[in-house]
Amino acid sequence: MAVLDLTNKTAVKKFQDFVRTQDGGQVTQDPKWGELKANWGHLYLYRENAAGELTAAMAVLTIEAVPGKLLAYCPKGPVADIDNVDLIKSLVQEALDNLPDNVFLLRMDPEVLYNKELNAQYEAAGFVTRNTNVTYMHGNIQPRRNVNLFYDGRGEGAEVITNEDELMHHFKSDYRNQIRRAIKDGVTITSGRSKEDIDAFFETYKMMAKAQNITHRPIDYFYRMQELWADDPAFRVFLAHFDGQVVAAGIGFAYGDKIWYMYAGSNRAYAKHYGPYLVQWEMLKWGLSEKKTRYDFGGVGSFTPDDGLYKFKHGFAYHDPHVEYIGELDWVVDQAAYEKYLEGFAE
Repeated sequence: MAVLDLTNKTAVKKFQDFVRTQDGGQVTQDPKWGELKANWGHLYLYRENAAGELTAAMAVLTIEAVPGKLLAYCPKGPVADIDNVDLIKSLVQEALDNLPDNVFLLRMDPEVLYNKELNAQYEAAGFVTRNTNVTYMHGNIQPRRNVNLFYDGRGEGAEVITNEDELMHHFKSDYRNQIRRAIKDGVTITSGRSKEDIDAFFETYKMMAKAQNITHRPIDYFYRMQELWADDPAFRVFLAHFDGQVVAAGIGFAYGDKIWYMYAGSNRAYAKHYGPYLVQWEMLKWGLSEKKTRYDFGGVGSFTPDDGLYKFKHGFAYHDPHVEYIGELDWVVDQAAYEKYLEGFAE
């Protein structure tokens, strides 16, 4: 085990390449993500084999989450063999050896499917697991239930997707019609990673947040994102244009085996032209061209049509199996602070 020296550009690139290319690799495990989260502390650990090749990587971000106490969070990580509980526990212990003494919790939420046996192994190893016992979507930092389209053909009636015709055929018929309608109406898509792209995205993002009565991140967060990934093909902003207006937008990252559709926006005044559907079509084609295994539409509250997020996303991936992750694997250092922290996740 070693702590990544952020002044060693060669070592940092090696770490970044690992979290970009491994199945299960995550943008949230890239040191750039730590830079994006400017108000968080950060620690990066890795393991190498005898040949000097990385075999595990762990990014841990820290923030005061209880007065005087730090949460240590490994977002969507570590990038390692999660089935190897001894390995993961050793990563946690190594991290705690290098973190401040006032850490009350080290939390991980790797993107590995839930199963009872693995969950029991983590509990037996001393972890507190938060998955099926948490029914509220926002009861976890990251939603456990996600919609994924699998290009490699999973689920009943699904086939391997190798070209755009097969991709289009994968969608529900009305979604195919809405994509075609958007094209017929003259909606066009551009993609880039400029500051101007961020400005255009942000306007639709604000509109969507207002329409749904939810909070949103400030523009400076996205400017910082653009600065960090400005020359990086793993980051793209997609914009739907109609009648001189940007009517829908999406931000995606290409890391590991997937495209992650991370942020979205839309102007409901132009809903009848189906800009968001055309944005998805172009982003899904991006995943196909990058030969990704899956396209991650992000979290949903439930796998039922009364969940608005699921209703939209499922139409693209209705052949695909539901994805339910193992959730949060918590190593508790201070029980009282932990219990106080969990109050913030109550329904």
